[in-house]
Amino acid sequence: MLPVVALLLFWPCKIHSQTQKKIDSINTIAIDKVLNNRFYYDSLFNKNAADAKKINYDFGLGQSYSNLARLSFYAGKFEKNINYSLEAIRLFEKTNNQEALARELGELGFRMKDRNLKKASSYMQKSIRIAEQYKYPNQLVNLYNNYGVLKKRKQELDSALLYFRKSLSLKEQLKDSIGIPYSLNNIAEIYLERSQFSEAALLFKQALNLRLQLRDQYGIADSYAYLGDLYLQQKRHSQSIEYYQKSIEISRQYKFNTLLLHNYKMITQSYEATNNIEMALNSFKMHVLYKDSIFNQETNAKIAELEVQFQTNEKEKQLLVQQNEVTKTKNKLQLVSIIAAFLVVLGALIYRQQKFKIKQQQQEFQLKNAISKIETQNKLQEQRLSISRDLHDNIGAQLTFIISSIENIKYAFPIQDSNLQKKLSTISTFTKTTILELRDTIWAMNSNEISFEDLKSRIFNFIQKAQFASEEIQFNFTIDPSLTHITLNSVTGMNLYRTIQEALNNAIKHAQAKNISIEINSNKEFIQIIINDNGIGFTETEIEKGNGLNNMKKRIAEINGTINFGRNEQGGTCIEINVKGTNV
Repeated sequence: MLPVVALLLFWPCKIHSQTQKKIDSINTIAIDKVLNNRFYYDSLFNKNAADAKKINYDFGLGQSYSNLARLSFYAGKFEKNINYSLEAIRLFEKTNNQEALARELGELGFRMKDRNLKKASSYMQKSIRIAEQYKYPNQLVNLYNNYGVLKKRKQELDSALLYFRKSLSLKEQLKDSIGIPYSLNNIAEIYLERSQFSEAALLFKQALNLRLQLRDQYGIADSYAYLGDLYLQQKRHSQSIEYYQKSIEISRQYKFNTLLLHNYKMITQSYEATNNIEMALNSFKMHVLYKDSIFNQETNAKIAELEVQFQTNEKEKQLLVQQNEVTKTKNKLQLVSIIAAFLVVLGALIYRQQKFKIKQQQQEFQLKNAISKIETQNKLQEQRLSISRDLHDNIGAQLTFIISSIENIKYAFPIQDSNLQKKLSTISTFTKTTILELRDTIWAMNSNEISFEDLKSRIFNFIQKAQFASEEIQFNFTIDPSLTHITLNSVTGMNLYRTIQEALNNAIKHAQAKNISIEINSNKEFIQIIINDNGIGFTETEIEKGNGLNNMKKRIAEINGTINFGRNEQGGTCIEINVKGTNV
């Protein structure tokens, strides 16, 4: 038998071990189960955090805060969500748990997307770097998906689609039945953004069927809302109203306030479109009600916190006064010294207060200047977004109508004249190309900065389309990894992309090339782009005459770069572009 002292030492360790296991088991409860009974689990996770504090179990405490952050977010309590999440991050860093740290940084970044998109992107990038470094596929599957959402917010649709597909591929490998519908919906949203309604509908319905099988109530309500958005954009208002009402019914039952806020806003538009003014008004009132409710929850919590702080300060002041009275009674003989010391302290306080006031005025002035600059930037950004929306909604829609009209003419009327048939096809192809160029222009207008990662995705997508159209051509695209963290201004990024696009088009259409390579390298002073092909090449006279080549020269000259045309060892064309690092 163990001695009594040994038993007493062993007993607390055993209790702590059992408590840790209990804390861990509660922290790993599935999210869909938690969201279906949110109020119960809010209380349970708070108790779990208290239990972890008692035994100094930092990792368990961090996990509890992480769960409370998630619950606060779905309840619309955004300030609580951020505070819980930051505390969880601090604890995961303290315990050096890199996987939990990557997960929490990613979730915080994703939840901040509506408040501070730049800061959200920073958290997400840090999270992805940690997960990729330590090879955490279970974390990367969500991080890729959520980073795609941020890219979509920036209207970087090609990059968004790339990350959504990365996430879906990982989820399918991991057989993540809960996560797959989220990726399907995100990819469908890109199709919806591009008005590819049939592709979007197929994916939205596939996600809904998976969620119905899982009985995921939040997911089902979310999918119904997505279908409502789809039919609203197609102006099929009776169907959009039907799906919004289904989502509202589940969201009210389980108090999914953020979903209710979205559903009432969108169903109002559907009712207005069908001239059902009474229902539109009622729906808008409900939207305002839930919006105010979410805002008031945050405000009331903050007021309560400030009241507690105020009462604490008042009690401290009262205690200080009482202590001063006692001190004066006991030290009457030292009254003169106390008065003298008091005058010295008072003078120091007045001087300090005056100095602080001057510093505060300087800070206020700097803050006003900063706010003024931000407001000016915001107005410029709003104007750019307004122009890009007009281009997308008006010009894009008209070009799409032209393509549709041409196709209808070709199929509705038996056209015997081959020249007319060819002319219609040429117009249709030209219009489709114009739409792609319009999308590129909108992409550049919506971006203050363009990262090399975005430029890489754009070039890669163009190569994929070219490969599909010309299967006999082999492409080779390489980029220096050190460039992926560099950003370009929108003019530089767009001019480089257009120049590379023009060079590839020339190689495909005119040079009769079978192999085309694109290399992007960097050194301390220059970013160098080299495009080689094994085609028929061209002469200096052709350079003089070619509008496309002159356009390439003008684009590079606009960004203070240089471009040279020549022949390579294979007899084909070699194009070398150099841009100074200070121009990016």
